[in-house]
Amino acid sequence: MIYQAKVPYDLAARRAWRALPFPEAEYERRIAAVQARLRAEGLAALLAYSNGADPGHARYLVNFETSAGDTVVVVPADGAPMMATNWLMHGEPMHTSIWTTWLADVRPAERPGFARTPETSVAGHTVDRIREAGASAERIGVAGTAIAPHHLMVALQEHLPRATWVPADDLMLDVRAVKSPLEIEVMRRAARISGLMHEEALRALVPGARGHDVAARAHAVAFAEGADALAFDSAVATGPWAGLKHSAPSDRAVEPGDMVFLDMAAVYHGYCADVSRSTVVGTPSAEQRRFLDTGLAMFEAVLAKAAPGVPVQDLIATARRIAADAGYEADYMPKGFGHGLGCSLFERPSLRPATTAVLEPGNIFALEPMLVRMNFGTACIEETVLITPSGAEALSSCPLRVW
Repeated sequence: MIYQAKVPYDLAARRAWRALPFPEAEYERRIAAVQARLRAEGLAALLAYSNGADPGHARYLVNFETSAGDTVVVVPADGAPMMATNWLMHGEPMHTSIWTTWLADVRPAERPGFARTPETSVAGHTVDRIREAGASAERIGVAGTAIAPHHLMVALQEHLPRATWVPADDLMLDVRAVKSPLEIEVMRRAARISGLMHEEALRALVPGARGHDVAARAHAVAFAEGADALAFDSAVATGPWAGLKHSAPSDRAVEPGDMVFLDMAAVYHGYCADVSRSTVVGTPSAEQRRFLDTGLAMFEAVLAKAAPGVPVQDLIATARRIAADAGYEADYMPKGFGHGLGCSLFERPSLRPATTAVLEPGNIFALEPMLVRMNFGTACIEETVLITPSGAEALSSCPLRVW
């Protein structure tokens, strides 16, 4: 069925408004990379699911920023991709930035519960495209399994009973893990905007300033510099709250001697950066300085060691050893070492304690070895880091030592 809308949303209607962050050839390269993996793994098609909890797959593949709804991109092993979405403000595709996507085949749908007798659905469009590709009785990969809704999967299984559904999160995350030169430049800009946010926040940290004042100044910089959005809810944790690490801005007034933890970042052209800084308002005490200096030493040692071919476990061991040698092993947070970045805030490479990842050129991740002590503070320098052919580069340009 064809979705009925008052405003035309066909490719010709959309093309006049489209402003892609990358040339179409970049998106075609991504689709081709996914299709090569599908063929290598014996899959006839991929169903890549996105919603507001993680819009990454849709943004990466087709440049659509989904939100409070369901979006599926179907990539056949051979043939053109299709996007189906029910993220439609007041039922109009052209009121919901559907014109941002480069795809010819875009199929809007009604949302469950929003129409008494829905003529279109994301599941229905997905089934149609899989049948069109001749894959209704084949192995089909599903990416986004952690967030794909039960009602969608039930409908797909009901209408495609001979298909075999195969988890394909690894496939998509592997394709996205190594950034192209064009992606790297966009992430460089996202990181620099985030660095400017921190520089402004640090200038705002004077006695009497409220956390909300600090965040407002930083957020104003982000949007003045061209950010699409904030990458996550900003943290401005001051005084005792700095020992909770990620604390929302509040009306608490900053006092001399407060430890402060800042965590804020921008999204630019759909790509997330992540940057944090720790500091003290005024002159640090001897213990505050030693704590923060140890956090800096961890970060600098890990950044110096990071390079292609280096196991992430070696980086984790380096940070842990520095914390232990300084007497801060009890304050070292093993699960807070970092995470991959891209169109999602958490992707590959994995920097979690159990990781087996080995760094490659083009990997981009948030590096954040940290010390956190309740009722005292946080020592964490977090940077958006690029693995280059010869080493690693911190991208925000914000000073590391800010105390």
